[in-house]
Amino acid sequence: MSHKLAPLTGVVFFVVLLAGVLTGDNLSSTDSGAKVIAYYTAHRSRLQASALLIGLAVFVGVVFYGLLRDYLRRSEGVRGLTATAFGGALLFAASGCLGAGCTLALADSPSRLTPVSAQTLNLIKTDGNSVFSSAGIAVLLFAYGLAIVRSGLLPKWLGWVAFPFVILALFPPTGFIAFIAAGLWTLIVSIVLYLRQAAAPAEAAAQATTSA
Repeated sequence: MSHKLAPLTGVVFFVVLLAGVLTGDNLSSTDSGAKVIAYYTAHRSRLQASALLIGLAVFVGVVFYGLLRDYLRRSEGVRGLTATAFGGALLFAASGCLGAGCTLALADSPSRLTPVSAQTLNLIKTDGNSVFSSAGIAVLLFAYGLAIVRSGLLPKWLGWVAFPFVILALFPPTGFIAFIAAGLWTLIVSIVLYLRQAAAPAEAAAQATTSA
């Protein structure tokens, strides 16, 4: 991948993650094992594709958040924050892996599952997974947001708007809103970072001309 296009991995992450979520299941933690088995039997291929998309999103997302960490580390005062933020990104990634893994396990051969095992996997996918997701999103948004505000390497409003969603991520009833917000925030940061880096050579050339 071209170095100039690397920041757009955040856009790819958002698009792939959105596709994975939209093609996923709509089951809840209160659904019976029999309903889970019936659902995965009827939609097996789609749900397998959803799990693969989530796995791809995890890969691309970790790459992007690593690039963002390296970009913000140019400011020595926020290097600790960027390390913390990337740790949050890894927790967020772990939630995606856990959810995708449970989906693949359920969709592999749903007719061979017992209702108890199907319900257990569904509970892990919905409730257990949410802990990783909420914690990761909260740490990611807080630490990256604060690093952006303190460093000034990106527009400070990008850092400030992240903070309210940290609070939402810490409360289960609003966790999904924070999940959506984190995806949109990543999309915007990706585009701004791409435009900022694309404009850098032109600005450097202009400064060199002025100095000459």
